[in-house]
Amino acid sequence: MGTSITSWEDVSAYFTFADNPAALTIFAFGCGAIVVALIASIMKHENKAFDAHK
Repeated sequence: MGTSITSWEDVSAYFTFADNPAALTIFAFGCGAIVVALIASIMKHENKAFDAHK
């Protein structure tokens, strides 16, 4: 597999908002919230499934 990047000139164009700490913080907290919500949803489903199986 190749890449179309041939030099490191203007590399900021490839990393959107990498120079903006506020946007990175919001993005990181957003990702964390998604992971926590997913784990909570899985736990709720598993507990319900195990209770139904008893």
